[in-house]
Amino acid sequence: MASLQEIAEELYGLAPEEFTEARTRVEKEVRSSGDRALAKQVKALRRPALPAWAVNQLVRERADLVHQVVALGESLREAQSLLQGNALRELTKQRRRLVAAVTAQVKEVAAGRGQRLSDAATRQVEETLQAAMADPRAAEALASGLLAQPLSSTGLESLAEVLAVVPDEPRTEAPSGPPTLTVVQDDERPLREAQDRVEAAGKAVRKATKARDKLREKREKAQAKVLQLEAELDELRRQVAELEGHTEDAAEAVSELDEELEGAEAELAEAAEEAEVAAKELKKLKKR
Repeated sequence: MASLQEIAEELYGLAPEEFTEARTRVEKEVRSSGDRALAKQVKALRRPALPAWAVNQLVRERADLVHQVVALGESLREAQSLLQGNALRELTKQRRRLVAAVTAQVKEVAAGRGQRLSDAATRQVEETLQAAMADPRAAEALASGLLAQPLSSTGLESLAEVLAVVPDEPRTEAPSGPPTLTVVQDDERPLREAQDRVEAAGKAVRKATKARDKLREKREKAQAKVLQLEAELDELRRQVAELEGHTEDAAEAVSELDEELEGAEAELAEAAEEAEVAAKELKKLKKR
């Protein structure tokens, strides 16, 4: 039967979304074997926070970088205890470069496992690395690969605070001698600057995309309004054409009535003339 540490090492190497289901499966297997105490301990294992999980994967995939962090921390603490000012200043510069480089590696390892670290999670990774350089117990916790939560620079009372299981022995032996900082060469700055430019460009693209989408939405509304007005205009044009037809018909009727009126007036004039002639003849007859 595997020990609690061996079980934890296996579970903490899984992807975050696989942890709970795997822990439940292992707990049932241990319980069915009759070891109820171990099953209870397995059930109590905490799902690691994402920054802690990402650091754990670095321990598994790039132990050499973890050794550099631990070794540089030892050198820093020694320089502080001996009040070696020049060495301390140089080591502090190397600490900043090493934290930046190792954090980039943690993000790369996490991305390779399908996990993207947010800005807040990245800062927690940086704080974990800095804490490991400042405190030997934090360094031990980091190197175990069993972090359940990220480390804090405020200090560490006991390993049980942050570890799933306090290991019986170190996961790997750190190399002896001064650290060889292979990931903090001078060409790291252009890489970080390029990464910063890529991130800034990405933000600019997202901002421009959002502005473009808003303008597209406004244009679609304006286009819908144009189509509505064109439909109304077509209806008005149809009504105007219909009225123009009615006007032409009415004008033709007026023209016909004018002709009839002219004929009636001619007939009236002729009748009036005949009436006048008849009146004159009647007058003559009365005088006889």
